[in-house]
Amino acid sequence: MSILGPISLSLFAWIAGGAAVLAISAYIIKMRRRRFEVPFSRLWQRVLEQREANALWKQLRRLLSLLLILFIIGIMLFAALDPTLGAVDRKARSVVILFDASASMKAMDGDDKGEKSRLDAAKDKAKRLIDGMGGGDVAMIMKVDGQATPMSRFSNDGPMLDKIVDDIAASDTPADLTRALGAAADALRDRPNPLIVLVSDGAFPEPQLALVDWAPPAVGAAGAAASPGSSTWSTRNLAAVDLSNIDVRYLPVGHRSDNVGIIAFNVRRYIANKAAYEVYIEVQNFGQEAAHRQLTLYNGDTAVDVRKLDLAPGQRVHQIYAKLPASVDDKLRASLRPVDGPGGSDPFALDDQAYALLPAKKKQKVLLVGSPNLFLEGALLVYENIDLIGRISAGEYDARPDVAEGADVVVFDDHTPDVMPPPPISLLFFHPSGKNSPIAVRREVANPHITEVDEGHPVMRWVTLTDVYMDKAESFSPDARKGESSLAFSVTDSVIAAKRDGKRKILAIGFSLPAQGRDSATDLPMRVAFPMLLVNALDWFAGDQTDLLTTYPTGTRERVPLDGVVGATEAEVRGPDGRRTRTPVIDGLATFYGSRVGYYDLAAKAPDGTVLARVELAANLSSIEESDIAPSAKLTLGGARGKQLAEPEAFAVTRSRKLWIYLIVFAAGLLLVEWITYHRRITV
Repeated sequence: MSILGPISLSLFAWIAGGAAVLAISAYIIKMRRRRFEVPFSRLWQRVLEQREANALWKQLRRLLSLLLILFIIGIMLFAALDPTLGAVDRKARSVVILFDASASMKAMDGDDKGEKSRLDAAKDKAKRLIDGMGGGDVAMIMKVDGQATPMSRFSNDGPMLDKIVDDIAASDTPADLTRALGAAADALRDRPNPLIVLVSDGAFPEPQLALVDWAPPAVGAAGAAASPGSSTWSTRNLAAVDLSNIDVRYLPVGHRSDNVGIIAFNVRRYIANKAAYEVYIEVQNFGQEAAHRQLTLYNGDTAVDVRKLDLAPGQRVHQIYAKLPASVDDKLRASLRPVDGPGGSDPFALDDQAYALLPAKKKQKVLLVGSPNLFLEGALLVYENIDLIGRISAGEYDARPDVAEGADVVVFDDHTPDVMPPPPISLLFFHPSGKNSPIAVRREVANPHITEVDEGHPVMRWVTLTDVYMDKAESFSPDARKGESSLAFSVTDSVIAAKRDGKRKILAIGFSLPAQGRDSATDLPMRVAFPMLLVNALDWFAGDQTDLLTTYPTGTRERVPLDGVVGATEAEVRGPDGRRTRTPVIDGLATFYGSRVGYYDLAAKAPDGTVLARVELAANLSSIEESDIAPSAKLTLGGARGKQLAEPEAFAVTRSRKLWIYLIVFAAGLLLVEWITYHRRITV
């Protein structure tokens, strides 16, 4: 007999103990009697004498009733462990069926007519394997895509396992064979006659196929494992999956290899002109014959460009679309369409579509506040993505703060007003001072020099300030709890700081720019870093953090930066199919895992559910291994010295009988007996 229950024995012991305590407590409560005061006690004397004579028997009856209930509870708990007769048969196998549900399994070549996918063909083979198991054999179904997901426990319930196989759907991710083999080996540890059956098309990258070790770890003379410092350990790959003493078999599906797919789709904005962008598309023919396709680039529902591609066997082509004008729609899509004639179509359609996002751009309206400054105004005029709506003096602004209405960015040049422009207007300060500084000022530093910058912040990209001269600067005291951070240090003094204030952003530069009538001096406007610093700051205000806007590949975990978001603990991700999932946000980074190609919406939320930031993402297959759908009739694991996998042999005839149904029927019969004896006053 074997126990196949879904819970551990320790947890079962706790459950059994709790049930026994509840049953005993119920009987203790049942034995308590109400107190009644009865007059003429002599009239009850004979009754009491007879009761005392039967007290021992009544106590024994209650004890028997208690033991009967405890026995019934024990039978029901034992039945929950799924006891099975015959599983100790030496020929019985413990099987893990690794079911490939990766993207390539969507190829429509599961039969000769092209009417069945590889996934459907794999389901048929997996169910035939399950139906051929002996009575003592047990199997676990494990789905293999970008993750290894157990779909069942070990069971010999054939109809249940068949239903699990029928419900498996292929994802849009590559398969992680190494993780799946490791999970299967762990599940089979200490089980008799372990067997792994891989049902797949065999489209795995060579590095994954090589990460298998068939030889058991070396042991010393005393039977102990070899030490990590020995020569045996130095030749072992510690990342390889140990499959020693495990029988691994392979059931292949699929037979076509002709496919043309999009393997790269990137979008890049121009630094000088954010209203235009450039697209890069890479297409490869994985078949052995010439292929012909029509490649169309869409911006929303509008076709931007249509090209015909003629590809030789194995050819990879690059298509570049330069100086494309931005539009209101931010969604880009590349599509490969079949054409009439030979080589015009393939069985794998997933990589014929690719997606990208291009945030809509508009010119930012910038207002300057301060005295005339040709350095600052000249640098801003060079940048085509802004509209310099004017310059006013500090006095004019203080007299009418509402003059900033309608601006996207206000630049305060050596002036710190009492009244700040309201959000969502972003602010850029040169030499803020006093109590009204947007970031608290700690002290004034004489002759500072930049010793460290935060190169990961968008404002400091490609900016070098180490040799910039400054005669003095304000040192800030940023508070991380308020969304403030330091971008540049002079030793330990923060001289450039940034802040995310609700719906707007603030950048504070601690030193003044040279201008007529000022006693401060810096040579920053004479350096290339100055216009680059302004461009980065304005891009940061507008929400542009990168110039190369790439999509994320499916099947990999990515960290998505949420610029300046403070207080977010988790994010809600809505996928292309409308499904919503939650992901943690740690240190301003949200974890993103795309299982489907298409567009995603990620909303970062505070603990009270308030949406703090929203980011659109795009995910593509972008996997050469998955697009190369050529199936493998034979599969070798372990590299050059590995083992070629054969198809599984027929299972031996083994016997097994489930006992839980008999135990439940027996427990029901005992309950009936207890009910009859209770009502006939036998066990009361």
